[in-house]
Amino acid sequence: MYKYWLPLLVLALLSLQACSYTERIKDGSTAYDRKQFSVAIPMLQKEFKKAKENKIKGQKAYELAESYRRTHQYKEAANWYAEASQLRYATDAALQQAKMLQQAEDYELAIQAYRTAGRDAGDANRYLEYIQACRQAKQWLALADSSVFSIDNLPFNTEATDFSPALQNENTLVFSSDREESEGKKNYKWTNKKFFDFYSLDLKTDSLQRLEVRNWDPNFHQGNLVFSADGQWAFFTECGSDKKEGVDFCRLMMAEKAGSSWSKAKEIRLGGKFVNYMHPCIDPEGRWLIFAANDKKGFGGYDLYISLWVSSEERWSEPQNMGNEINTQGNEVFPALEADTLYFASDGHPGMGGLDIFKAPRLLDRWVKPQNLKAPINSGADDFGLIVNPYAEKEDSIIRKGYFSSNRNTGRGGDDIYAFTEALPKEPIEADTLEEKEFQLLLAGMVKEVIPADSLNGEPAQENPLMGASVRISTQDTVWIMGSDVDGSFFSQLDTNETYFFQTTKAGYFTALDTLSTFNLNIPADTNQWTLAIQIELAPFEKGKEIVLENVYFDYNKWDIRPDAAEELNKLVRLLNENPDLNIEMGSHTDCRGRESYNQSLSQKRAESTMQYLIQAGISDSRLQAKGYGESSPAASCDCNSCTEEEHQRNRRTSFVILD
Repeated sequence: MYKYWLPLLVLALLSLQACSYTERIKDGSTAYDRKQFSVAIPMLQKEFKKAKENKIKGQKAYELAESYRRTHQYKEAANWYAEASQLRYATDAALQQAKMLQQAEDYELAIQAYRTAGRDAGDANRYLEYIQACRQAKQWLALADSSVFSIDNLPFNTEATDFSPALQNENTLVFSSDREESEGKKNYKWTNKKFFDFYSLDLKTDSLQRLEVRNWDPNFHQGNLVFSADGQWAFFTECGSDKKEGVDFCRLMMAEKAGSSWSKAKEIRLGGKFVNYMHPCIDPEGRWLIFAANDKKGFGGYDLYISLWVSSEERWSEPQNMGNEINTQGNEVFPALEADTLYFASDGHPGMGGLDIFKAPRLLDRWVKPQNLKAPINSGADDFGLIVNPYAEKEDSIIRKGYFSSNRNTGRGGDDIYAFTEALPKEPIEADTLEEKEFQLLLAGMVKEVIPADSLNGEPAQENPLMGASVRISTQDTVWIMGSDVDGSFFSQLDTNETYFFQTTKAGYFTALDTLSTFNLNIPADTNQWTLAIQIELAPFEKGKEIVLENVYFDYNKWDIRPDAAEELNKLVRLLNENPDLNIEMGSHTDCRGRESYNQSLSQKRAESTMQYLIQAGISDSRLQAKGYGESSPAASCDCNSCTEEEHQRNRRTSFVILD
């Protein structure tokens, strides 16, 4: 789900090569393949109408849905995903339709669509966390208090994409935009707009101009410009294509103020050759640089990292991942700091639809659990790039003022910039409430990789901490997701008198299901805090290794599934439902007695019979293969005439192999 909810700049900047073709596009699918989505849409609409075969119509519908999604037209995308789903094209079309409805804030229809997508996938509760997020978003919208948060769409926004505000000083707001005044003779085919440039707004006079810096290369996409507190340093994201390496890239740049102009921008070298770095944020003292990167060693798509300034060597230190309190399996992007509070956008933490803005205070050298800013700051669309104005005049009833970006449907164009004011709540908090010490029930979790013992080689079982596992924790009413940290740990807060269900997943590992009850805990009466521990074990897939299904037998010369065999196959159905990325080959083997051709034919029929049983149980046929081996692959390596009955029995087996 997560890769679809990055804002336009993040998506667009990573596909520059694909948009560099200049020859005439002949059809919509070609434009789509080259990521020229604004070009593709009208062509695909015509091709959909002309297509007669359902497969072709389904392809065109899906490509239209993707094109609308990538240009942030969510309702249109939802309609075309629904069309593709009805035409049975693409297994994820129903799920994507639900996501688009969620981003369009049509939460009731989104809930229905998630349920349909779950049933289509063979598990009605598969998307329970999304359904819960929709219900939560509806509640946040209903409870949104405009007397606490007031927001205003700023008058300088256009139909273009205006985003990522930053204050250069108390009178100057800079931002990124692809409006018509931007440099470059050609439009960017993804959006049919200009390439991104920096703009500067005088907050006193409202005069706006393109920010021209001669020493900064205009041949790249540039965005997310921020400044040090003293105004002497500028940091920004620069993206382009390395034709020699054949890759697209994003990197962080920094430049120093020299009088009234800026020095040539230099790349901040952070170590990863094929890692994209973007969205810089500098703390007021200039000690920390926080940014987003898509390092494969991280928790998800884009994680937030921190690097420290090493003054003795005049360089930034090796980036450190900010941990699983901040980062998820999704994307964490657009960081900003206000004193000891980190603001950032995420589509991995529970939210309203697309990217939501979160804040995480820093206490005792640790970032605490992020809090969703809810509506009206957040919406079903992408909300990101929040900054707090440190120059705002102090007012008794005002906590803070600032700016953020959003592509919500009430805006003027793609992304717009909004001003916000956060005021004190009207209802004062009772003093004695603040003094109460509430009991806290904490969870200390550990995820470990468990490699089974090898009885043949005498090697014992191994347990290793496992980073980056997704731990889905749920009750009857709530769902949330956490990631295991570098040491395999994760932490959360629980309620008493609840049963918690844990579903832990990681690519390349079997899903683990665990439960934890907080009923009838024996906790001393004078205790304000109690910690429960849980260890979760994940076993890695062993691709290509044969796994024999015990007690799956067939009657003589038959291939229909017996009731006793069905019980064992139902266990395999559960395994496949718990591991939706698992693809397998069902194999059937005979012993060596009888004609070889007969054994081959019989085993193929039995393999196909077991595969059909799985399909009828709701497993997609795209995940399954059937192969009859006959007597060609014995488990017991004995000469046929000298095999014991026990060895013949070992050779007669039903098994499966995990495929790539």
